[in-house]
Amino acid sequence: MTSNVIDQPAKADEDRLNMKAYAGALTEFIANAQSPLTIALQGEWGSGKTSLMNALEASLVDKEGAPYLGVWINTWQYALMSDAEEAIRNILHGIIGQVAEDAKTTEEERKSLFRKIARIGGGVFSDIFKKYSGVDAERIVKELSAGEKAPDKSSVEDLKDELARLVKNAIDNNKGKHGFLFFIDDLDRIDPPVAVQILELLKNIFDLENCIFVLAIDYGVVVKGLKPKFGAMTPENEREFRSFFDKIIQLPFSMPVGRYKIDDFLTESLVSIGFLNDAESKNEDMKRVLTSYALESVGTNPRSLKRLINYLSLIRLLIEQTETKEDDADFKDWKDVLFALVCLQIQYPKIYDALVDEPDFPVWGEAFEQKMRLPKLEAEEVAKLDEMEEFDEPWEKMLFRFCRRDTFLEARAINISRTLNRVKSRIADTNQPVGEMVQWLMRLSAVTSVKNEPEKAQEAVNFNKSEFLKALRWHALKMREVTFKKDRLWDAALSDVGCIYSWQKRVQTNLECSMWLSRKSVREECGDYITSPRFHIFHDGKSFQLKMWGEFWGAWPKEKYKGIDFTADTIQADLAKAEAAIGKAFNVFGKTVNCGHNPQDIWWNVTIPIASHDELVSEAFSQNLCGSLARLAGAFTGLLGYRIQTNNTEK
Repeated sequence: MTSNVIDQPAKADEDRLNMKAYAGALTEFIANAQSPLTIALQGEWGSGKTSLMNALEASLVDKEGAPYLGVWINTWQYALMSDAEEAIRNILHGIIGQVAEDAKTTEEERKSLFRKIARIGGGVFSDIFKKYSGVDAERIVKELSAGEKAPDKSSVEDLKDELARLVKNAIDNNKGKHGFLFFIDDLDRIDPPVAVQILELLKNIFDLENCIFVLAIDYGVVVKGLKPKFGAMTPENEREFRSFFDKIIQLPFSMPVGRYKIDDFLTESLVSIGFLNDAESKNEDMKRVLTSYALESVGTNPRSLKRLINYLSLIRLLIEQTETKEDDADFKDWKDVLFALVCLQIQYPKIYDALVDEPDFPVWGEAFEQKMRLPKLEAEEVAKLDEMEEFDEPWEKMLFRFCRRDTFLEARAINISRTLNRVKSRIADTNQPVGEMVQWLMRLSAVTSVKNEPEKAQEAVNFNKSEFLKALRWHALKMREVTFKKDRLWDAALSDVGCIYSWQKRVQTNLECSMWLSRKSVREECGDYITSPRFHIFHDGKSFQLKMWGEFWGAWPKEKYKGIDFTADTIQADLAKAEAAIGKAFNVFGKTVNCGHNPQDIWWNVTIPIASHDELVSEAFSQNLCGSLARLAGAFTGLLGYRIQTNNTEK
């Protein structure tokens, strides 16, 4: 027995979801296909695309006498912790490098390829073969390019000819092989615009005889990736999206998720974690009920099913370790209902939360309606629901109205009703109060619940913190890149006398800056340094927040001043004025700055709500923010006279 199931693609010899027929048909198609050819395996995350690719590789590449040389590229791993340009370069490293290895390229062949790469890519492509061959590509490119005439053909065509020769050499060096089968996996896990760029690159460079590509990418990812080019998809421009997809993809293959046979997979997995015993696993009624619950919620996606099984395993182990004998007995007697509640918890967390608040769902009525602020139904809608078995009872209509507030739930309202009706009948058959039993069993499943309060907080928004901070630097603060002592920095004027600069090459978590009294201060790094504001963007589940904080040091950081004693009697009056001005610096945002002082410094912080990225880059927000920072600088100016200068002329 094990405690979990691993979320990994199936091996080539595994067929727990009855995919063998589909893999066999696709294998035969590819084995007899003409090239070039590009096939797209379409399906949501966890639908089995990688498992199917494993099966194809085993039959068409790894098996003795297999017709193809294989190249496998996991784009997500290549793109991890990389920007778009780095990701594309890394992926090209992988593809061309593996082909070159099979081709057993000579020095002269590499030189020829360098010429083509240098002409179309310059620095982006010049290090491709350096990584895989150990040859200094940059040096050879310079040597080869010296005194060369302009090419007769386009650079891309020239490169394709060279790659075609490379592919032919690889085939000649591997007798019995018909060509290359490229597996490009996890395209749907990287940024959609980058995925689209990779598709275009493969089409333009590797559209070659003896090359077949199998891509794990969904049409929906292509639609998202083309948004910068075509805008949001509408009925009027949908043809443009489809034409792009059809131009690159010759055969779309949709993963047959709806036809996966999950009952045996589910039962075997539940036995492996100890949730079901052998007798229960042979009970056809139990298998049918559990399969129905799964199909009505998490569906047939293998990844979702594995997640469900792991939830149930943890619940079982916790009950064994921490609960009473009565709890253990309830677990054994009510496994099917507990299974249903965990299914709801995973797939429909808003429904699960509603049951936490109101577990006696068969009596949902006016109180539930008011508490959940349910939308009204028209008379015609009520009449239609009365004709449906899933919504003819009063509580079912309340469920329908609850689901209507969410498009995801509304589309699945019938399945949710069927699940709850099955739970209701199961409990009612034992003469137990439905509400009390649901509440009791939900206590056992609470450990795996992700707390959600739909009425109290908006759903958290995913956003790129680095992009927000870059927009803050460039748009809100209007900082521009300059060169100072051979280093890059960014600076901007906040007012007639105040300025701000940043030296960070990469902005990922916080944006760090320095404020000075004049632009001369920035360029010459002398004069009056004011404070060091740091900026942090986050989302608290309700809205975006811009947190700013910093210090005004009494001692100059580079020891050009002896400093200021903020506890001295002579400074107290001006210190009070400064702190009052600091507190009001961001009044335009309706916020008061928190501030205080120590013997050596004055600290301050403030948090400003932002509606969206659009507000952050708006002219109004920029003016308000820069004006507030200028007022902050002005508040410190009155304290500069208390500094005692020592080596102010030191360079």
